[in-house]
Amino acid sequence: MSEEFNVLTVCTGNLCRSPLAELAIAQRFAEVCEIRVHSAGTRAALGHRTPEEVWEIAGFMGVIEGRAVHARQVDEDLLGAADLVLTMTRDQRREVVELNPRIVRRTFTIREISSLAAVTRDEDIVTEGAVPTADRATRLRAAVEAAGRRRSRRRNLTLPAHDDVVDPYGCSRDIYALSALQLAPAVEGVSVLFQRALNLGEGE
Repeated sequence: MSEEFNVLTVCTGNLCRSPLAELAIAQRFAEVCEIRVHSAGTRAALGHRTPEEVWEIAGFMGVIEGRAVHARQVDEDLLGAADLVLTMTRDQRREVVELNPRIVRRTFTIREISSLAAVTRDEDIVTEGAVPTADRATRLRAAVEAAGRRRSRRRNLTLPAHDDVVDPYGCSRDIYALSALQLAPAVEGVSVLFQRALNLGEGE
């Protein structure tokens, strides 16, 4: 069996933002068996139901088939097993890194890595050791490392709010729509980075 590339999406309650990101990324790469996507919450709303508004905006994000979401609490083991951790806010990024400091280089807010993907080149990924003949999981990890190197060069050129996806839980449908408008392009940016890494091996 091919080596896996594990993605963990994280929000607060694991009811709205992180499940949507999980489902959207998983659907986008459903045919790439190496990519496994999971989600969790920093303060998971265990036993709570996913709000109906989440499924209403899922279609906007291209999620065709939804499924029941069972919130789970993020922990050190989940984080340690992830090749990429995508949080919805900077505060969540700080929380998970404090929980498992070893993941700092592979933890980003989802909007942050989306913006970094736009300036990460194929040459950057290859520099990280992802030669075209490498397996897909290795190329994906190299893409994450390349984005991390771009982050260290970028420093803090964006406002904190630009890296966060607003939490819609308990809010109006307008806030759910705003959250989706922030999350959907970020998922697309992550997908572009993944696809760039996967394409490195095509035709070899």
